[in-house]
Amino acid sequence: MKIFRSSEFFASLIVLLFTVVFAAWVYVNWFNLSFFVGDLFFVHWVGLAATIFVAIMVPVYYVLKHKNPKKMKLLLRVHVFGNLLSFLLISVHFAQNTGRLSAFPSKLGDGLVLFLVMSIIVATGMLVRFGAKMKFVRYFKLVHSYAVVVFYFMMAFHVLQFLLII
Repeated sequence: MKIFRSSEFFASLIVLLFTVVFAAWVYVNWFNLSFFVGDLFFVHWVGLAATIFVAIMVPVYYVLKHKNPKKMKLLLRVHVFGNLLSFLLISVHFAQNTGRLSAFPSKLGDGLVLFLVMSIIVATGMLVRFGAKMKFVRYFKLVHSYAVVVFYFMMAFHVLQFLLII
């Protein structure tokens, strides 16, 4: 397929590969990011920044692609690479906390679910974006959309639990 030969596809794969490698390095503590910046660990700020980007830019992308279809190509690139970089930061946040909390698996509950949902969003997004000629892509669009809704609910729950509100 021609789409798998595109530079955008390979750039996306490189970002995903870097995400896996860097998150693994953080998990095994080759990069220790457990230092405080203000009241929170640095990795919490990283996860917060990535989550805010996703929480704001996904609805902005949805609105702008319908209001200005002429800029769809640029919007799609910002959407794809912005969210891949956010996934990188969220993976680092998750890897650091998983390594730090490995003695307390019960504390990983909602964070684990949130990470799995984000992974599903990335996987289905890649299939929808780069698997355009495949017959089953329309099913992945549906899974992608519903996973985003679940992500918003889980994100709110995760933040409220972190803030000790629930």
